Amino acid sequence: MKRISLALLSLSLSGMLSAQTVGLVLSGGGARGLAHIGAIKALEERGIPIDYITGTSAGAVIGCLYAMGYSAAEMDSIARTSEFQSWATGKMDPDFNYFFTRNDENASWITLRFSLDSTIQTSLPTNLVSSVPYDYALLRGTSSIIANANYNFDSLFVPYRCVASDITEKKSIVFREGDLARAVRASSAYPFYFRPVTIEGKILMDGGLYNNFPADVMMREFHPDHIIGINASGNDRPANETDVVSLLQALMTSPTNLSLFNDKGILIDLNTEDIGLFDFSKVDAIIREGYRTTSLMLDSIEHSVGRKADRSLLNQHRQNFRSRIQPIMVSTLEITGITKKQADYIHSIVKPDSGLVSLESLKSNYFRLISDKNVRQVDPRLVYLPDLNAYSLRLKVTRERNLSTQFGGNISSRPISEAYAGIDYQVWGRRSYSFSSNFYFGKLYTSGQAKIRMVAPTRIPFFLEFEATLNQYDYFRSKNSFFPEQKPSYILKSDYSFGIRAGVPSGNKAKFAISSAYIRLADNYYQTQEFLQADTADKTTLKGLTGQLCYEWNTLNKKQFANEGAYFHLTSRISSVMETTIPGSTSINKAIETNQRAWIQSELLYENYFFHRKHVKIGFSLQADFSNMPFLNNYTVSTVNSPVYQPILEMRTLFLPVFHAHTFAGIGSKNVISIRSNLDIRLEGFVFQPYQELLKTDDNHTVYGKPFEKRYYLASSGLVFHSPIGPLSLHVNYFNGVTNPVSILFTAGFLLFNPSALD
Repeated sequence: MKRISLALLSLSLSGMLSAQTVGLVLSGGGARGLAHIGAIKALEERGIPIDYITGTSAGAVIGCLYAMGYSAAEMDSIARTSEFQSWATGKMDPDFNYFFTRNDENASWITLRFSLDSTIQTSLPTNLVSSVPYDYALLRGTSSIIANANYNFDSLFVPYRCVASDITEKKSIVFREGDLARAVRASSAYPFYFRPVTIEGKILMDGGLYNNFPADVMMREFHPDHIIGINASGNDRPANETDVVSLLQALMTSPTNLSLFNDKGILIDLNTEDIGLFDFSKVDAIIREGYRTTSLMLDSIEHSVGRKADRSLLNQHRQNFRSRIQPIMVSTLEITGITKKQADYIHSIVKPDSGLVSLESLKSNYFRLISDKNVRQVDPRLVYLPDLNAYSLRLKVTRERNLSTQFGGNISSRPISEAYAGIDYQVWGRRSYSFSSNFYFGKLYTSGQAKIRMVAPTRIPFFLEFEATLNQYDYFRSKNSFFPEQKPSYILKSDYSFGIRAGVPSGNKAKFAISSAYIRLADNYYQTQEFLQADTADKTTLKGLTGQLCYEWNTLNKKQFANEGAYFHLTSRISSVMETTIPGSTSINKAIETNQRAWIQSELLYENYFFHRKHVKIGFSLQADFSNMPFLNNYTVSTVNSPVYQPILEMRTLFLPVFHAHTFAGIGSKNVISIRSNLDIRLEGFVFQPYQELLKTDDNHTVYGKPFEKRYYLASSGLVFHSPIGPLSLHVNYFNGVTNPVSILFTAGFLLFNPSALD
């Protein structure tokens, strides 16, 4: 018996002495780095142990997940979520886009920001993609785990290291302790994709700049018996004088050294040549490649390592490790980088109350802060407070430059092109004030607007806005006359409004607003097409007051030609005006007429892209208007001032009386086929049903037609390319019920307008 016991002990000691430690090295590679998940999955299934892990960039991200106790299957599931796509591409979850503080959409292509101090200063952006979703995901996902590990990377589920690049000293740095989220964020801050990270005064970027395969870090930090190195970096395109990205990449990065620094090392070189550096749409193919290639080498890996991990014990260890994770409760909010008054403003938004609150309950408020136009960027940290068993949320805030200018407009195949310019100046303290103005110039449309806006971050936030807007539409100069004998109708429509508006949010994506304004509408027109240059036009003015109550929410992903999200707009308006008509030289009635007019109007707009299947998106559109607007002096002025149905872009540039009515409904389908992420085919069809048409009598007055007597059909098909500065579109449109029902329109840029007095 004694001999048997000694033999068993001898075998046990022999096994322990012969146990071989294994280090896993994960390269950078952008989207290609997702192949590391498939590689780890293959290693796990064969029972190959992973005792240490080092990673760079994408390898740092996957390595961090594994070091925190996520299995390959769990990482695979995470990579396929829409949330992961938002981290990788910077796309904000529509539920957290704070609609309340958004300004009205305008036709700008580009915004330039400046700082007004003793001199005017500006700079180019340091990133193409927002890191906000990624920053928050790292904060939420790592803080409790690293606090439980006492901020020591050796105390994670698997001891871990990641590498970042100090671009000032031009050298690699290794993270082995401290804030895990910031370490991973720095390691994956690919130049000009994500913004850099500043830690202890050092500006840090992607670790792959100087060390894209940290096998040397593995040997120096952990001294494993075996190294398994996985290279997913691919071969980047050579430098080309016409390709800015390739030039920057060649300038800033060092060649990847794939040496394993270990005579028992095994390199797995993945075939990721056809995967773009930022092509996160091919998750399945990338992970599958990692699994396939690694599976081919499992026999040699298993033979070399000579040791297997018990998967049941591994899962038990993983479960025990993650069971110690607790919900993140925030007790204090600390803000640096801005003034005391500005910090008070942020406190009111993010954490207005003292006491413990969960991080998840602050998520909505955090994203509200990010969308604030005063805030340029936020560096978030969570620091564990052992005495309170809670965390301090520490935000380093960088203020946005307080002066911005916008430029844009539209170039069109019809004479409706317009130029746009805008300027905005911000004053920020415990409240936020903005002073803005914009201008549109074109044959069709000329406009100017000035606003003063105050936002108060009280318990129920609200804004107060003073606004003056002048609009003019010249439908005569902006209409093509293809045939000399077809003279377009002369209509010059102007409106002026001076008013006040107040609003409060309804969740993150909606708001209530109430407004009141003095308005003046002036229409110059001929009631006949038989007029000469010497003739004078009729002129009708409407002067008075209007008030409106509005509820609106918006998650559309683009301000023009959206293909995702939804929009809802419900308004009720009451107007009381004095109408004065001065006849022109062609008018039948030569008497000046003055009448008091009053009416109410309600409008419902709804658009929803509700169906998504790969490249196909189907949307639904509805508009319903009700008004008891009285007939005005004549048919032309009654029609031009009545509610209108304009679901197709070109209709906003035309005066089409048949689509004006006091009460109507319009319904349609908006179908999008996305050939590429930025190239859409759009197929749209609509039905317009007026309750009663506005009909013209022989003496140019207005009468109602029979209820539901007629309906009209509209259609549009086209191609839209979404460029970085705005859409380029080519559409063929059909308008039933007009003289020339088919039109072709090319536009480059945004065809948008300031709100009119009765919008």
